[in-house]
Amino acid sequence: MSDFEKLGEFGLIARFQSRLKHRSRRVRLGIGDDAAVYSPRLGWHQVASTDALVETVHFRTDTTPPERLGEKAIAVNVSDIAAMGGVPLVALVSLGLPASTPLKFIDGMMKGFEKASADYGIELAGGDTVASPRHLFINVTLVGEVRKSRYFTRAGARPGDTLMVTGSLGDAALGLALLGKRRQPLQGGTKHKNFLCRRHQAPTARVREAALLARSRARVGAMIDISDGLVQDLSHLLESGGLGARLWEDALPHSTALRRICAANRLNPLSFSLSGGEDYELLFTLAPVDVKKITRQFQKANALATPIGEVTANGGQVSLLRSSGRLEPLPRALGYDHFKPASPKHSGGSKI
Repeated sequence: MSDFEKLGEFGLIARFQSRLKHRSRRVRLGIGDDAAVYSPRLGWHQVASTDALVETVHFRTDTTPPERLGEKAIAVNVSDIAAMGGVPLVALVSLGLPASTPLKFIDGMMKGFEKASADYGIELAGGDTVASPRHLFINVTLVGEVRKSRYFTRAGARPGDTLMVTGSLGDAALGLALLGKRRQPLQGGTKHKNFLCRRHQAPTARVREAALLARSRARVGAMIDISDGLVQDLSHLLESGGLGARLWEDALPHSTALRRICAANRLNPLSFSLSGGEDYELLFTLAPVDVKKITRQFQKANALATPIGEVTANGGQVSLLRSSGRLEPLPRALGYDHFKPASPKHSGGSKI
């Protein structure tokens, strides 16, 4: 009999309760009852998101340490709250566990849950545990808040708006490629490889950057987090208005690690930054008159936001302005789709 079988469901819940220490002042009742209770704030809307991670579809236990898996499960949900300009508050986690799951692996996930909860100021206040016949799965539901007077959606982009993105693009996709090539490893420095792998295994949700935008008076038109690839997620911002976009090749932000590893292996950074998912950076549209102001505010906060293109009235068309000056049409489906077998596997999922 395995350690997990000896522990049992209620023993596992007690283990969670004793090891998840981070608390929120807003939560009145957490793990241990039929439901969690928390107090909302006046002048704020509640906002909720959910994401599922399934072993062999979204992650592999031989390439993702359990602590980072726990961190990622929380972070990808926090990123959705951030994309609305919101503040995360309460997480509920449901686990499907094969009986053979080592207790050490579960403890590692708990450590990741706890770290992410502390990093983002949330409380893991409940959930569910069930037996899974074969594969591990994690489902996280996250509840947060947005100001009634200031929240962002995927709609609202206007022709002439500037496209901006936080952080850098393509790191997670290249990190996934590195993890998949351990038998025939790519060339490059260990420091850069570790950075890229961590960007895939435990991404950072841009809550601080979202809060900066929410506090500003900048005219943000639409916003989304990049989970399925830049071009595909950009297309979601354009759909409601029947709009198009022009991306600038020379402006796409790439990390030093991505540039070095790509150069060492003769890889094209564009293949990662345009269609690679799981960066969980924020992509937003902004009135051109506010670009310099937001850029300065981000720099002052030691954060990064880069203008990468513009919204056009050319509905249905996303193009790339090459360094040569040539305008190249891009397929809007460029990126990840869970229900197309040809899509490269990663842990992003489309929102309903």
